[in-house]
Amino acid sequence: MNILINCILSLVLHVSAGESISAALDSARAVYEATGEHTTVYIDPGTYQEELTIDVPGLRLVNAARRPSIALTDHGVDADPNAVRITWYYGHGYQYRSMGARINYGGRRERRWNASVLVTAPDFYAENIIFENSFNLYVSEREAADSLVDISQSDMPWTEKERPKKVMPARPKTVGSTEVQQRRYGERAAAISFTETATNAHLKNCRAVGRQDVLYGDQGASIYWQGGVLQGGVDFIFGAMTLCVDRATIVANLSGEKNDKCYISAGRSGSDANGNQMENGKWKMENCRGLLFYKCHIRLATDDEFQISNDQRQTTNDQHVWLARPWRWWGETVWAYTTWDEGILHPEGWNTGLVRKREGFNPDNACPYSYEYKSQDRSVGRPQWVSVLRKPILPDGTKLKPKNWLKK
Repeated sequence: MNILINCILSLVLHVSAGESISAALDSARAVYEATGEHTTVYIDPGTYQEELTIDVPGLRLVNAARRPSIALTDHGVDADPNAVRITWYYGHGYQYRSMGARINYGGRRERRWNASVLVTAPDFYAENIIFENSFNLYVSEREAADSLVDISQSDMPWTEKERPKKVMPARPKTVGSTEVQQRRYGERAAAISFTETATNAHLKNCRAVGRQDVLYGDQGASIYWQGGVLQGGVDFIFGAMTLCVDRATIVANLSGEKNDKCYISAGRSGSDANGNQMENGKWKMENCRGLLFYKCHIRLATDDEFQISNDQRQTTNDQHVWLARPWRWWGETVWAYTTWDEGILHPEGWNTGLVRKREGFNPDNACPYSYEYKSQDRSVGRPQWVSVLRKPILPDGTKLKPKNWLKK
């Protein structure tokens, strides 16, 4: 790992293929603790099988390729030669030997839904990086070399809420197997997650890819996702974070199996059933906003990106994609200037499957902070509780532009 330190003690690191990003983080942490200076890490193309915690303020991860790529190949098993892919394989439902005494809970506990990359520090920046959790994509070399036990049979100190009630399927051990893309393996496995202290994050032309729960953020996290790709299948952009997704491509991983459906977003925008982010009927902007999708395009995964069998391919575009399935009734989600491939979006577009059994649910006004503006189909067929805006301004006066959404 080559290290350059300039005259003001800001640090530039270069990670070559086969080296460790974790080692670069150790150096960046030491410099920040000693001087308060920030670090930029240039990473050569390659796949880096590492579970990372970004706990250094102002850290920057940049693809060092002359012509960087975030493309996937071979049903998502491989990446373009000019891609930097950071990946790990832990998913809820199994206790891995390599975890040691750490309990593999698929919720917030330690890793925020088993995130391959967990961001805990402010001012994180990434450019042309693929963040991946391979759990529902393929069997990696590291996973094949590990051993595991179904957590329903594990003797770890689970709470009643945490221990799964079903027996998980045996996972294949063949490196590169895409059998795990089937719905029966679908469990919580985030590619990248942000804690409440991860403020002012900026990800430019990056890709987050997985199947269920791909991109997560706590209440307090603020994230600007600029361009790039967000790819998953079930509630895969979710949490109480303030998130602006600006001109990104949203990719639906659908296998074509019966009843395989894609719910893109699941927002909650607060921490309790009292809607504590509200004050006099308005959002308290100093705490959090919600999810804004601005000028995004939705499409299905290609064969390079996800395994779709030939006999199932014809059913994958049969209106199986929903814009949102709010996590809590007060969750704020906005889709503005949205387009998509013809025939993939369900006419209703929004679903209440996650809130129907929760306190305060009203089917006539199920999720009142759900908004659309200038969608491709002009929001025809949406539920009555979805507000179709006539102007790009929310009821509280917020203009639907990225810079307005992310104001402190």
